[in-house]
Amino acid sequence: MASVILKEINSHTYKNERWHFFIVEEELLVGKYQEHFYLMFRDSTDVSPMIIQSEINYIKHVHKIELTGLALIDNDLFYQILEDVSLENAKRRDLNSSSIQQELEALLLNAVNRGASDLHITRGDVMAKVELRINGVLVLDSQMLSSKCDELIFVLYNVQASTRDTTWNRAIAQSANILYTLNDRSYRFRYEHYPIFGEEEGCYHCVLRIIPSGLPTIVNPDLAKLGVSDEEIKDIQRILSNPYGVYFIAGTTGSGKSTTLKNMMEWMQINRYDDKGCFLTVEDPVEYQIYGAKQSSVLDGENGGFHTAIKSSLRRDPDVLMVGEIRDPISSNALAGAVESGHYCFTTVHAGNIVTLLQRLAALGISSDKLSTPGFIAGLQCQKLIPVLCEDCKKEFSVTILGRDFNVCKANEDGCVNCRFTGVKSRQLVMEYLIPTHPELEALANQQWLNVYSVWREKRFTSPGISEGFAIKEKVFMHVLRKRACYRWFMMEFGQIPDTDMEVLLEKI
Repeated sequence: MASVILKEINSHTYKNERWHFFIVEEELLVGKYQEHFYLMFRDSTDVSPMIIQSEINYIKHVHKIELTGLALIDNDLFYQILEDVSLENAKRRDLNSSSIQQELEALLLNAVNRGASDLHITRGDVMAKVELRINGVLVLDSQMLSSKCDELIFVLYNVQASTRDTTWNRAIAQSANILYTLNDRSYRFRYEHYPIFGEEEGCYHCVLRIIPSGLPTIVNPDLAKLGVSDEEIKDIQRILSNPYGVYFIAGTTGSGKSTTLKNMMEWMQINRYDDKGCFLTVEDPVEYQIYGAKQSSVLDGENGGFHTAIKSSLRRDPDVLMVGEIRDPISSNALAGAVESGHYCFTTVHAGNIVTLLQRLAALGISSDKLSTPGFIAGLQCQKLIPVLCEDCKKEFSVTILGRDFNVCKANEDGCVNCRFTGVKSRQLVMEYLIPTHPELEALANQQWLNVYSVWREKRFTSPGISEGFAIKEKVFMHVLRKRACYRWFMMEFGQIPDTDMEVLLEKI
């Protein structure tokens, strides 16, 4: 261990010498004397030189304090100083917190008023950048000094968070739930940050997912709120009418899976169970409040994680069970057990299309025997949220498709007042789905993924409208032809549709 300077503090030196003390963490006290910093060590503490050096290195790298040495202090005086510093900090916070709280409220209120789904803060070496996710697009909102950013996040995490790991530490990954009331409405902000690379240490990326809290006073669930076609709504109702089975909902992060689950479960509670069903959820964490559901937040890996929570739910006489996400063979098999015991279940999976969803389920340990059992899969759904053009400023032009001329639209790059100069007004749910039939289950039993896909695609020719059997890509292009989605955005996002598939689509429109 490198040599360090030792000082000794007693009641006399504490009162008469010009020491300045501050608490860097719980019971971790640092003193400043004549421009030098010392770590306070109780003289009753028996620790090895290695532990002392470890503490010095920790404070240096995490709290950016270069220590000169150690200061020995008796136990009573140590706690006296802790109390004095805590009281002084409380007085200082009373003076400063009101302005910081006002700045925090303005930051969050701006995000809510602009209709953002997420608030991103990227803390750099000198400046911090604030961005908002609006209609699926990340837009720059403002910038601030990195020191100011640290102040705001420190208060947001340590003061406002209702559930959190420890005190805020920008050098490690942390998450929290933050409750805030803005304009007389309650919101929950799901906080997550992680350190990122910078020229200096201390940079991090922080994201707040904005989740409106509470339930409406009048609950009137309507599947039409999903924004899909009448034919698709009828198919969803068929899936929700099964006596048991799993409704798997898949999509990437930000594809609206949680909102879809909420709408479907509330519809089911009112329309199928006459508001008398026992609906239980196991989530990590709870996002939206679901009417009629008894919701549980479960930290994966804590007290047995999802597996234990699912087993507990099955002992509590549920009519419907929702597991927020299956991530491993343990949770997937616990869910499979719930279905095999005759329960209706919802869950989400990260997958991009129907076939990869099935492959993902197999990789998570659900055997093909179970997946191919009639009734085990109530329905499979993959979804995506697409940007909807602003009606007031979109630009129309003509394209030729298979020898036919169509008028389509593109986003106005300059936008207008009504779309906040983005060219996009809202987002639209688009989904592909599968209601298993015998031919699909037979192919699934043998893990013949291509045959599953082929049988599913054949349904395009017999299903009403643009519904089962059509892929997300084709349904998005339908919105392009209806001048709701940007043609150029579609070509960059999805590319060309094969001529044979395009012919089927055009015949149906």
